[in-house]
Formats: sequence, structure tokens, C-alpha cells
Amino acid sequence: MIPSLNKIRRFEYWLLIGFFGLGLIGILNHAMWRDELNGWLIARDSLNLQDFWQNIRYEGHPILWYLCLLALNQLTTNPLAMQLLHLGIATLAIAIFIFKSPFTRHQRLLFCLGYLPLYEYLIISRNYALGILCLFIICSIFPQRQQNYWPIALLLALLANTNAYGLLLSFCLAIALIGEYLFQHKLAITIESSRLHLFGAMVIYGLGLALALAMLLPPADSTLQGGAEQWFLQWDFHRFNQAITRIWNSYILILVPGDSRHLDVGLFAALSVLIFGFWLLFFSDTPVVFSFYLLGSLIILVFTYLKFLGSARHYGHLYIVLILSLWLRHYYAPVTLIDLDRFNLPWQRLRQWVKAQSNLVLMIILISQLLAGMVAYIRDLTLPYSASREVTHYLIENQLNDYDLVGSDDFTISPISGYLNQKIYYPESQALGSFVLFNSRRRSVSDADILEQISRFSRFPLLLILNHPLEAELSSLSIQPLTEFKRSFIGNEQYYLYQINRKI
Repeated sequence: MIPSLNKIRRFEYWLLIGFFGLGLIGILNHAMWRDELNGWLIARDSLNLQDFWQNIRYEGHPILWYLCLLALNQLTTNPLAMQLLHLGIATLAIAIFIFKSPFTRHQRLLFCLGYLPLYEYLIISRNYALGILCLFIICSIFPQRQQNYWPIALLLALLANTNAYGLLLSFCLAIALIGEYLFQHKLAITIESSRLHLFGAMVIYGLGLALALAMLLPPADSTLQGGAEQWFLQWDFHRFNQAITRIWNSYILILVPGDSRHLDVGLFAALSVLIFGFWLLFFSDTPVVFSFYLLGSLIILVFTYLKFLGSARHYGHLYIVLILSLWLRHYYAPVTLIDLDRFNLPWQRLRQWVKAQSNLVLMIILISQLLAGMVAYIRDLTLPYSASREVTHYLIENQLNDYDLVGSDDFTISPISGYLNQKIYYPESQALGSFVLFNSRRRSVSDADILEQISRFSRFPLLLILNHPLEAELSSLSIQPLTEFKRSFIGNEQYYLYQINRKI
């Protein structure tokens, strides 16, 4: 008797339900921070489509996620909608992984509950989940490329427009596919798709790539991450080691070295090279996958060195490259293009040892991801990621949101504007606002500058919200501390509230 499909896939269904349930609990508890809400505010408060286009160019990301937020804002101004949309995207990506990937049950379970899928790309609502969704769909339909490249080309174009790392990986996948097409006979692969189909696919991807690059080129007055001019082009051995350690930091999320410790960074850079070499040897008999793993890892490392050392959600794409490579490898039979054994080197024995240890090494990586994921998830349940939501509840409960609100530093105050659905006066721009654009029109202000601006207001009392204790006075103003909110994982999203009146 053949067991029913439901019985065969009971594990998969329960894993997906469990992932969704953890995600729902997590996002309902999660207090969003500025990087999540600034995009929502741009979509909410841009005056028109042209204004929206100009504003998102200061974000340093392609357009796809912001278009989703713009569409969602036509239905509601409640930012919870963004979190629910993100939950749906992340769950769909994991569903594809659970039902379509070739990994064992234990490996799928550990991956789904790991740090990146469970926390960074689920609980925190950013554009990265969209990129993971595109990547997993590409992997799931990968065999179809032999008949038609267009679906993958469209997905690569969408992937390029999710975030900078999605763009880099889309380019590496495209290069690997072009190489496969050119050397298909040596690889013992038959591509039935015609040259016309290939040309059309290249046009589709090229248009998507051009749009992504246009969005990533910041305006001339952008100051985000130093603007377009700030690239680290000189040689620095310590920074080089910092970039290399991102392999360890993305694979093994425990025992992460501090960037300021030169000896630790050097040691873990060496370990990273060993791990990277291990997987290169593992993929050496599948040239297409080998080229993707090599190019995808190197291009992220180069970007890390030249532009942005980043945090786990950024260089975590190195781990995603490994998972994708392991998935894609199942579509290929082993092929040896260069017989290294003829050089009388022990390559055959070394490769056999690598293959024998590969499952153990992968399990160590997955278990470390699981441990980091559980720690991050539980921490987010017990410690607010940002104090912005708690401040919002306090303002509403005490009817203080009816006051004129002044907030600084502006980018740390923006999540309060998002939760309140209300504009706040930002001293940095000397205007009412919600989202923050990092451009030359912003000016750093001292506490004395803030009070000087407040003294010119015509309506009192008002409420001042700072992300640090006030360290100035003004003889014409009466300043009464109200309360403070220090429970926040993000250090500069702790808040101090002051009621200010004019002295009579």
C-alpha cells in the first residue's frame, strides 16, 4: 500500500506551519527600528510618484521592495501591514526550500530555524527576504533552463532589484549560466534553448540590471555610507583580514572575532580561508557550481573590503551562496575538466576526504546557525529591538501626541513617526518630516541648537524627544524631564522625553 502524499510530507507541512507560527509571534512582538520604517515612511509620505522616485534614490537600494511598500500604502498606513507582507514573503521562500530543495529533513529543519532565515530575513522587515525568495525560486526551476532561459532571466532581473547583494549574486549566476552554455559539450549537458531565447533572456536580465544600477547610483548630494565617492581603495592588511573573516562570521555565528583585535581577526581569517578552500574542493567536480560559489563568494568579499564591512544580514549572503551551491550541485553529474591527478599530487585522496567530511562540516555550520537563531529570536522576545514602539504607546496613552513634537537625532526618531503616523519636527532639517534622507541638506545640531530652534516656536507646550539626555539649557525655556526609555537592543534608539514651555 502506497502511503498518501499527506503522510509522506507531514514533516514538511509541520515545519512550514511551525516556521510561520514563530514568524507571526516574532513580528507581532518585534519593535521595528529606523531601517525598517524609513522605507515605509517614504512610501507613505512622498508627495507623488516623481517625489517617491527621488526619495528612494537616497536609500542605497534598488526599487522592488519600495514598490511593494508603495502598493501596500494605498491600502493602509498601518506599518503592521509591512510586517505581515514580509512574513508572507519569507514564509513563501521557506516553503519552496522545504518542498523543493534536495537537503535531508534534519538539514532543512536546521536551516529554517537558523539565524538568517528565522531572524534577519523573517523578523526584521527589509528587502532581503525578497532576494532569498527569488534565489530559491531560481533553484527550484533550475532544470527548466535547458528548454527556456526566460523564466530564470526574469527572476535574475527581479533579484538584481532587491538589494545590492541580490544584484551581485544575480550577476554571478548569469555568468555561470553563460559559461555553462558556452561549454555545454565539455560539461556533458544539452541545452535545447535556442540562441534567440538566450539573446532574449540576456536582454531581459540586462534591462533589470540597468534599472538596479540606476537606483544604486546615489544622487550627487547623498551622504549615505559616504556617498558615491567613498570607496576604500588603498591597501590595508587588517581590513583585508576583516573582510575575509566574514566567511567565518556568516557560516559560524558563534565565536565571532571583534574587528578591532588584530590577532583574533588574523586567526579567524586563516580559518575562513581553510573553510573556503574546503568547499571549493567539494565543488571542484561540478564546474558550473564551482564557478558560482567562487565568483559569488569573492564578489561579496571584494564589495565588503571596498565599500561596506556590514553586519550579519549583509555578509550573511556568503552563507546563502553556500546553501545555493549545495542545492544546485544536485542538478549536475560529476565532471572533471582538468585531471589534477596527472601532476602526481594527492588531489584524489584529498577530494575523497573532503566529500567524506562534507556532511559533518555542513551539520556543524547548520547547528551553529540554529544556536544563533534561537538566541536572537529569544532576545527579541525579551528585549525590544528599538524603544520607538514603547515611546509611541506612552505618547498615545498620555495624550501627548497632540503636542507639537520635536525629535533628534532625526534618523533615530523616524520610527516613532512611523508608529504614530504623524510628522515630527526635525532640527537637522528645520522642518516637519517623517522619513530621513541622508543628503547635504541635513545638518548636525547640538542640544543648544535644538533649544534655540524651539525658542522660535509660537505654540507651547511642546514635547522634545531625544536619543540622549539633554545637555543644554536656555533661559527663556522651562524644561521638565518626563520619562526615559532605555530598554532597546539598538543603542541609539533609547529615548528621553522632555516637556518644554516658554517662561513667563
